[in-house]
Amino acid sequence: MRVCILGNGLSSLALSKALVNEKIYVDLFYTKKIQKISQSRTIGISKKNINFFNKHIINIDNFIWKLNEIHIFSDNLKNEKLLNFKNNNDQLFSVIRNLQLHEILEKNLKKNKYFKKIKINTRKKSDSSILVMLNFF
Repeated sequence: MRVCILGNGLSSLALSKALVNEKIYVDLFYTKKIQKISQSRTIGISKKNINFFNKHIINIDNFIWKLNEIHIFSDNLKNEKLLNFKNNNDQLFSVIRNLQLHEILEKNLKKNKYFKKIKINTRKKSDSSILVMLNFF
């Protein structure tokens, strides 16, 4: 089976990695390089999603910041705590840098024989690209 994915963002790369792990050929089409990703921008991921990511996509345990405490404050209530989540024994939530996750996925996919990244040239306004995705079962 061969799958076509449009775009080269985090979701596309994660899906590509999950599919190539299942020995499914992936052609990832993109029009331009991802805009420069802020080095400080992060994504929050639940423990359940971390476990799924580690099992089906790629192990990211060495790159995440595990949180076992989350406090939510409000400026309107003189900085009083609105919510307080705490679990001393286990992580509640994790954070990972977008750029780091993007680089890990791209680096890993480049080495995979089931993956091909294809740039589409869309410089001319009159050009129109139509991609058709066919699944054969």
